Amino acid sequence: MRRLLCIFAIMLSMTCRAEDGLFPYAMPWNDTAANLSNLSDWNDKPAGREGFVSARDGHLWAGDKRLRLIGVNIVFGSCFPSHQDAEGVAARLARIGVNIVRFHHMDSTPTPRGLLQKDMRTLDPAQLEKLDYFIAALKRQGIYSDLNLHVGRMYPGFASWGERAPKYWKGVDNFFAPMIAQQKDYARDLLNHVNAYTGKRYAEEPAVAFIEINNENGLLREWRSGSLDEISEPYRGALQAQWTHWLGQRYAGDAALAKAWGAREVALGAEMLGARFGVGSGESGWNLQVVGGAKASYSTQADGSAELKITAIDADRWHVQWHQNKLQFKAGEPYTLSLRLKADRPLRLRLQAMQAHAPWAHLWESELAVGTEWRDYRFSFAPTADEADARLTLGDLGASLGSVSLASASLKPGGSLGLMPGESLAQGSIAIPTTSNFLSRTLPGQQDWLQFLWDTEVAYWRGMQDFLKQDLGAKSLIIGTQVSYSPAPIQAQLDVVDGHAYWQHPNFPGKPWDIDNWRIGNTAMAGIDGGGTLAELALRRVPGKPFVVTEYNHPAPNEFSAEAFPLLAAYAALQDWDGFFVYSYGAHDGDWNPGRIINFFDTHADPVKISSLISAAALFRRGDVARAPLHAAVMPSQSRLIEALRRNYKMPSADMWGAPRNASLQSQVSIAAAPGADLPLPVRSDTGELLWGVEQKATVSIDTPRSKGLIGAALAQPFKLGGVSMQLLQSATGSGVLMATLIEGQRFSEKGRVLITALGREENTDQRWLDAKHSSLGRNFGRGPVRVEGIHARISLPVAASRVQAWALDERGNRRQALPVSGDAQAQLDTGPQYRALWYELEIR
Repeated sequence: MRRLLCIFAIMLSMTCRAEDGLFPYAMPWNDTAANLSNLSDWNDKPAGREGFVSARDGHLWAGDKRLRLIGVNIVFGSCFPSHQDAEGVAARLARIGVNIVRFHHMDSTPTPRGLLQKDMRTLDPAQLEKLDYFIAALKRQGIYSDLNLHVGRMYPGFASWGERAPKYWKGVDNFFAPMIAQQKDYARDLLNHVNAYTGKRYAEEPAVAFIEINNENGLLREWRSGSLDEISEPYRGALQAQWTHWLGQRYAGDAALAKAWGAREVALGAEMLGARFGVGSGESGWNLQVVGGAKASYSTQADGSAELKITAIDADRWHVQWHQNKLQFKAGEPYTLSLRLKADRPLRLRLQAMQAHAPWAHLWESELAVGTEWRDYRFSFAPTADEADARLTLGDLGASLGSVSLASASLKPGGSLGLMPGESLAQGSIAIPTTSNFLSRTLPGQQDWLQFLWDTEVAYWRGMQDFLKQDLGAKSLIIGTQVSYSPAPIQAQLDVVDGHAYWQHPNFPGKPWDIDNWRIGNTAMAGIDGGGTLAELALRRVPGKPFVVTEYNHPAPNEFSAEAFPLLAAYAALQDWDGFFVYSYGAHDGDWNPGRIINFFDTHADPVKISSLISAAALFRRGDVARAPLHAAVMPSQSRLIEALRRNYKMPSADMWGAPRNASLQSQVSIAAAPGADLPLPVRSDTGELLWGVEQKATVSIDTPRSKGLIGAALAQPFKLGGVSMQLLQSATGSGVLMATLIEGQRFSEKGRVLITALGREENTDQRWLDAKHSSLGRNFGRGPVRVEGIHARISLPVAASRVQAWALDERGNRRQALPVSGDAQAQLDTGPQYRALWYELEIR
């Protein structure tokens, strides 16, 4: 009986899995099968045979040939495979259309997962030998390398000031000389090393296309985000000395500084705050606001203080707030605010003067560190704009459960502005601003501080570039960091401008990278208003400079992630970018054949994303999508960019001053894009080849002579793409990717061979969602094999059925099963789960 029950359970399990439409699918990690899906011959071999990659006319070139790059990130221990694995990985990468590898996080951990020995200073010879062989193997396959210098190393010998210090010393290592010296030591040791398998120093290796100085790093951004607010010695002293020197070069003395900054003392005026406590939004005095799933209440204590108890919270910390309403502010005038607060646990609150109406703009803000003992807080500030209907908000109360007590509060016009009591340029005591007291400076003082940070960043990036090129003789192109971390005009002073973007990156509401506490927005990007990450990247590009995206992904377990690389490739081609890189590819633990999707980012065992790269390579590398015309506009001035930084911690992009986001779906745009009215959906590209928002749906169409595609939601009727018609009929999510790529031939009406890619949902075996919204798996990523969906789709070609043969392909891209082709003048075939395939081959005779 027990045996029968076990057999019944197994049969039931198999039935359930069959009903969900998924089937196991494992692509070999070292596949070199010579078939239609092998693009290895697209690479010029060896990499660098035409000399070093150069930058001219705003683009990348290999000799006299325009170079378009599709890359992957190899990270941590996967940078150091065995010789046998190196050969297998290199061959497979070339096969799927990759022509550059970015070596990332080599410095973050010691051997065996990193390049450094335990002292985190000395290169490990054994690891270096493996890296040498891997780079040589890639070179033979026509694959360039991108060497990253500082990524995640915690410089030895320096202590952090606590959990709020920036990760990997971001920002600090832009100005702190001992850390810059360690960066130079690492670069010297690596770039002067002679690769035994190529016979060249890395500084003189033409297969090294790029050298990147410092990943996702910038002083301006780190300061603006508040991560330097609690900076300690010796870092504070170094920054203070540089700030004092910068001011001394600009002003003759204290009198000149005070005059330039408009420092003044204004007598305090009448009290602006009410003393009562209530519930609602229109009463004078303190009003408690509780929304969403949060719960909170207040009570008045015997000593006259008010205690607020937060008994339930939800995903948004702003869902519990205390307000003072009906306030009026004048821009640039001083106001003095004082509070007395304590809490039942240490916490951080946000204090804001802001509009009491849409768009809820902030006029001033500060962060408060509140402890368990009563503490007095005092601020002088100048609002950024006039406002007749404002409020004072004590916010972020919904971040955690507990209580907060308020004993007293006062807000009066007047106070000290510009210089704090006792500050003197002659004494070197003009304090480093924090984000909390930044707006207590006058506007000229704020502008000076940001200009100092700007100048300090420029000196760092230019200094490192000069060191690499002049001292070390590096001939590769130099990338500084990414334009979402450092202003685009600063990065444009180097050879290549770079960006990073992720659609629906996992969010960690508690501890960073806590695998037990994360969630994603499990939604598609195709066809949405605003262009998603594509617009974010395009509107920071610098015209006239090569532009690459060295990290991009729609991370697992997003159920719509099949769209990631075809969408990126199509619009990168339209925008005439020079390259994009998948983040990431490599096996963190050295296992190149795990049989499952092992984390949010790694793609080497992700069959859907790997399958999508063939069509993506054709769209981009081959130029199937033509570049759109570039509409010239004037680059924003440095003062305008600094003003944008003064108001927002995000790096400036053109949409901050009115450039329409949807314009990036139509024509070439950049950080110099002109303001204008946004375009309604659907948006057709200037080339006529791309349509974002087909039939007002979340769908994108691609119509070029050699590539056709539908990406997004299923359509009720076939969609005509030239002489080809395509239709997404059915999928588990109602969404999918259907691409038809001519690998051989010029038109779908002529002789040729076509690769059909039909992609939908995928998941690991036994993957388990924790909620109905499919927003988190926790640790339940499951096991191998990966199970994929065979979406039901229909393709019609402008040729007679008698001229067409079709096959479902196996995981290697080899023909496995013939497909029926119907129709007379229009050959028609369907894909579906019965073929257990992601790829199909059509031969047009």
